[in-house]
Amino acid sequence: MKQIHTRPHPSLFAAFLWTTLAVGLSNATLAAQGSLYSWGGNTSSLNQDVPYGPAFKQVSAGALFSIGIRNNGELIAWGSDNSDVVSDTPTAIGFTQVAAGAYHCAALRSNGSIRSWGSDQFGQVSNTPIDSGHLQVAAGSNGSAALRADGSILWWGDMTNGLDVVPAGTGFVQLAVGASHGLALDANGSIHPWGNPNQSAVSGTPSGSGFLQVAAGVGQSMALRSDGSIESWGQDNFGQVSDKPLGSGFVRVAAGFGHCAALHADGSIASWGSDQAFEVSSAPAGTGFVDLAAGWNHSSAIRSQHPGAAYCFGDGTGTACPCGTAGASGEGCANSSGGGARLTALGNAYMSLSEFQLLVTGAPAMRACVLLLGSNQVNGGLGNPVGDGLLCVGGSTTRSQVVLTSGAVNAFFTNFNGNTFAQASQGAGVATNYQAWYRDPANSCTGTGMNFSSAWAVTWSL
Repeated sequence: MKQIHTRPHPSLFAAFLWTTLAVGLSNATLAAQGSLYSWGGNTSSLNQDVPYGPAFKQVSAGALFSIGIRNNGELIAWGSDNSDVVSDTPTAIGFTQVAAGAYHCAALRSNGSIRSWGSDQFGQVSNTPIDSGHLQVAAGSNGSAALRADGSILWWGDMTNGLDVVPAGTGFVQLAVGASHGLALDANGSIHPWGNPNQSAVSGTPSGSGFLQVAAGVGQSMALRSDGSIESWGQDNFGQVSDKPLGSGFVRVAAGFGHCAALHADGSIASWGSDQAFEVSSAPAGTGFVDLAAGWNHSSAIRSQHPGAAYCFGDGTGTACPCGTAGASGEGCANSSGGGARLTALGNAYMSLSEFQLLVTGAPAMRACVLLLGSNQVNGGLGNPVGDGLLCVGGSTTRSQVVLTSGAVNAFFTNFNGNTFAQASQGAGVATNYQAWYRDPANSCTGTGMNFSSAWAVTWSL
């Protein structure tokens, strides 16, 4: 669902805005637990330095940087450190939402108080309100807006282009701020623009109600209708308006400098507009995405974690090991090294990626180890005694890879002959079961000289 529209890039100017996420806009997004991705412009290794670690629940994109929030409310920023917007990121936890401007950020704490940092050229940091009880923050090029508990709007920072003349009244539920305009969504789903009235991103705002989300970029605006179709208006020099995806079922829109992106209900991403930095053509394929944000010439997204789960343990919690030699919790039956072997996964099981790996630990060193793939789980996932261990995978079974264990780390099973594990086995949408078989002739209690790790099950996605 990508549309590429390339034209000569205009002169760069300092007015950039990047979309922000609204608290309460999508509970599913804010509850997401996933991995971060970035693509497009690669200033300051923006696409190589994407943070790993505990799951993220929200992402926002600035001019040349991005920032995410982990599940514990920790903020993690990466990319260009202009105005110390990356290095000055607060180290505390407990933040619930973050909005990235061009070179500043505003973040919301659990009590509704706001923390700002980065560029303060227009007072977008020093004039941050000190009270609490705010519901959302939105960041534009050089200013920020906040939604109060009563649904009224507060603005600080850049006072030009009418940005300080925010819609009056209460009852607003979401904000988005562009380079020189803003959009507010009320409880009826009607859109209230503000800012420079001479730009089509303001004057072209559709009337009516029933909109679910608004997004503001540099001279263009978007809104999501109740059926998930996209309304777009304003500047169209890169096809930001005319090349929007048709159809319904979208759940989020994001606007950058010259490109736009949308998240579909199936978890896929559609991108369109400027492709000068491959911000459209390099958008990740597949499904499973739960949030996205657009910056100057890059985008960032969160993909739900999808590693699968362990099962079939020889630790005494299920089927007894053949010789009563149970391993530790989560392991297979004990072997000659004293413990049992464990199979675990690294990365996510998406067929559009090549990041999924299976790791064997606890097997004796310098022994042949074979990865087994099966369509079923033996004995309801409890396994049956075979050799010195428990065979857990059954049905249509394949021997996929052979590795040699190497001590404490043991061995990785990685992509094989250019195919992912899924393509080599059952394919997308079908549960696949994995287990490691390994040689262990020393002190074999059954005389067979073989044993098995615990097992791993995953249903691959596109």
